[in-house]
Amino acid sequence: MQQKPQSRHRLDRRGFLKLGGQAALLGLIASGGLVTAQRQSQPALAAPAASQQLQPSLPRVDIRLLATDGFMSLPGRRRTGASADPLYAFGFRGVLPGEQNAPTGPLVGKYKGMVQWPSPILGVAKDIDLYVTLTNLGFIGRPDLDDSHTIHWHGFRNPNAIFDGVPEVSISVPPSRDFPYFYRPRNEGTYMYHCHFEDTEHVQMGMDGIVYIKANNGGAYDGDGGATGFQREYTLLLNEVDTAPHDLLIGVQEFNWSDYKPNYWLINGRAYPDTILRDQELPGSDFDYGDPDLGYTQPVSSLIQMNEGETSLLRFASLGYQQHTMQLLGPAMTVVGHDATFLAANLYQTHSIHLGPGEARDALWTAPAYNATLPGGSDPAGNYNVYWLRNRNAQRLRNGALPGPGGMMTQVRVYASGALPPQQRPNQTF
Repeated sequence: MQQKPQSRHRLDRRGFLKLGGQAALLGLIASGGLVTAQRQSQPALAAPAASQQLQPSLPRVDIRLLATDGFMSLPGRRRTGASADPLYAFGFRGVLPGEQNAPTGPLVGKYKGMVQWPSPILGVAKDIDLYVTLTNLGFIGRPDLDDSHTIHWHGFRNPNAIFDGVPEVSISVPPSRDFPYFYRPRNEGTYMYHCHFEDTEHVQMGMDGIVYIKANNGGAYDGDGGATGFQREYTLLLNEVDTAPHDLLIGVQEFNWSDYKPNYWLINGRAYPDTILRDQELPGSDFDYGDPDLGYTQPVSSLIQMNEGETSLLRFASLGYQQHTMQLLGPAMTVVGHDATFLAANLYQTHSIHLGPGEARDALWTAPAYNATLPGGSDPAGNYNVYWLRNRNAQRLRNGALPGPGGMMTQVRVYASGALPPQQRPNQTF
């Protein structure tokens, strides 16, 4: 049989797995977890001390993520229509509840090429046994590539490198394979996750999302004395996009990353005015087909809706390569967390949230009273006042060479009391 030629992306998998196996064996020995057969003539081993006992199992939660590629829509780069020119992208997407344990074959036929950006929002409870299974479906736009993928939970205090997702010290998942990551979430707050295999390229291509650990007290953080309570919740993942590497990759051409120069700026995978479109999830459907262009590819809305007097938790995270400052005019935000760490006695108020690459901020914003004389509008939820949340850098409020405003900007809409029902999920709009 002729041997398949090695791709430029392929590692020496046999040597890598051998190294990974040795590392895992050393980890077992160090932790006292290695079980060996003993001869009868040998004395029995003493029972481990209480501090060395295996921890009891906790409630189990399973999540499955699929890695694939596809095309996304931006202003001026639509997926549909006579002048369609969508942007090639990579990404993770979730599965329906009944598909958690489905074999890979049917998932390839159903989801391969169905990219999603940002990746699914993962909100998990504390003190659980969390298993996140990554399935690599491969690429449909570039079937010649056999890129592996990983999940790196950025900022998570993971005691075991095998589940950290950095391929040099853990496991990378080749096409048509699965790998279960194991976590025990302890510290509440906002984090990010992304692929760490060829991460400069894969993160820019879209393989990133927000993951957060919930507090037990109904607030942003436990032990806060009630200071971080909220009624609504929004995740806001910031990215910038240079369309050149996306176009060159689907065209089988090389990109020099020192030439990186973004021309789109996104919140939750959307650029204004797409940011103020409501999410249009169709209950019971396999994909979010509510919008013909965004559809299943960019289902997470960036529109923030609140009744007067309500408090929203805004979970900011940045996985672009630039620094961003998000400004919300009107009442000040109260910043309660930096990088999944409660600020406790150091809470502060501001109109501007500054984030470097890989940073997260948790901020609370309380809606003022609705006032019909203030600027606003009307939508299916009712009349509202509008407050603008935008990047303070005006150069990042545009879409490529298109005229008019765009980029990293969205609206906060404030309605009269009782206009909006309670949220059932983060970023839900009405």
